[in-house]
Amino acid sequence: MKKWYLAVLGLFFIVLLFGAPFYKAGYDAGLFEVRDLGNRGEEAQFYEGTPIDDALNTLVRFKKSLTDLYTDFMPGYYETVFAYGKARDTLNAPTSSLYADARANVAKKPAEEPAPATDTLTADIGDPTAPTPEVPEEPAEPEVPLDPREEVVSVSSTLLSGSGVHRYYRIEIEFADGFQSSFLDTAVNLTDKSKEARVKVQAKKLNKIAEATPEDVNFYFMLLTRMQDTDYYEDIIVGEESTLQYADQFLSLLDERITAQKWELGSVRDRIERVYLTDHHWSTYGSWLGFCQLCKMICPDHEPVALGEAIDFPESRFYGSAARTCMTLDLWDPFVVYDYDLGKYSCSPVWRFEQQVKKLSKAKYVTPDVNIYAVFFPEVYVVNYPENNTGRNLLVIGDSYTQGFVELLGSAFDTTVAFYYTHYAGMNYHDVIEEYGITDVLFQQFSDRIMFDLYGDDQLSAIVLD
Repeated sequence: MKKWYLAVLGLFFIVLLFGAPFYKAGYDAGLFEVRDLGNRGEEAQFYEGTPIDDALNTLVRFKKSLTDLYTDFMPGYYETVFAYGKARDTLNAPTSSLYADARANVAKKPAEEPAPATDTLTADIGDPTAPTPEVPEEPAEPEVPLDPREEVVSVSSTLLSGSGVHRYYRIEIEFADGFQSSFLDTAVNLTDKSKEARVKVQAKKLNKIAEATPEDVNFYFMLLTRMQDTDYYEDIIVGEESTLQYADQFLSLLDERITAQKWELGSVRDRIERVYLTDHHWSTYGSWLGFCQLCKMICPDHEPVALGEAIDFPESRFYGSAARTCMTLDLWDPFVVYDYDLGKYSCSPVWRFEQQVKKLSKAKYVTPDVNIYAVFFPEVYVVNYPENNTGRNLLVIGDSYTQGFVELLGSAFDTTVAFYYTHYAGMNYHDVIEEYGITDVLFQQFSDRIMFDLYGDDQLSAIVLD
């Protein structure tokens, strides 16, 4: 009996040991798909300022590669984690609801009581019958009523988990107009010294690209803001520090020929309405607002297309990267797209809005292993609007925010060419500018990547500038 037991146990461990590399090899070769929990991409390069930084960071990256291999590609890993997450959320739902209500009630600000009246002190003021000189009253500051949509009645945050470079929180919030929301957000897990050092290095990399740009080509930059890059972040997740100072520092370090701005997230209500609840990524509504903001900077005479009709897919759920990482299955985003009515244009590879709507309408995605956003918006590299005749061609150097956005942004130009960060290696900057007659360059990445190179994948140094 013991021999059979040991044989079965040994076989089990052999399957686990060799199954993951087998799945990884098959995935890389395109032979089959692996159900993705979004674990890949978390980089942890913490060693800076020591004599053996390179060696230590090499060990860290090796450890990370093994961790990724034996999680994402472990046979049965997804099914096990998904079943556990679903059972956990089901069992904890009543307690979590009571706990969330209790946290929200505790966090509600009590009404301020009027200050108690102070006793009047009597002093020797001379002749009491003398007239009292009149002191002109200063006009009172007019009270500006708070917008109920923006006024936070209660807010609380709960730490869910931590990874190499992030801490993940769940936020429960209520506004004065009665609107309530739950969403997930992150805190960057780096020291202040490391943040500042990385900001300086990254700014130099971006400046180098701008300096290599021909004089007759305009260079623009949009910093795609996260909630942590705002001044209200510390009021939402108490105990974590805002990275606003690093965002401002980054912009201040940019070359004077770069026209730069931050994507607007002026309030926590903006964060909820413009960013996916379970992800750091702008929503389709948020991307349209980003388009309108960019038009003011790059082509102020261009009239942006209208938002258009909203189309939703009620049978499907979008689980963002934060939800997948934390296995928060009771919180997801409805997936909504907008029919901008962009007119006549062509894409390479071929992409048609109407076909994608029909495709997704027939599908039903309810598990976190499918990124619906990427399914609907695959990478598009060239967009042509033959009837625009603006005389301007745009090169976009960006990350996943460019997916589903380049078609919209391209409506303001004749031709738009997109390079995603995974394709920077081998990109000859001058050849691309010359081949497509580029008149304008837009560099856009979200702050985790461009300011801190948090995932170790920015690849800016791989762009050929000579």
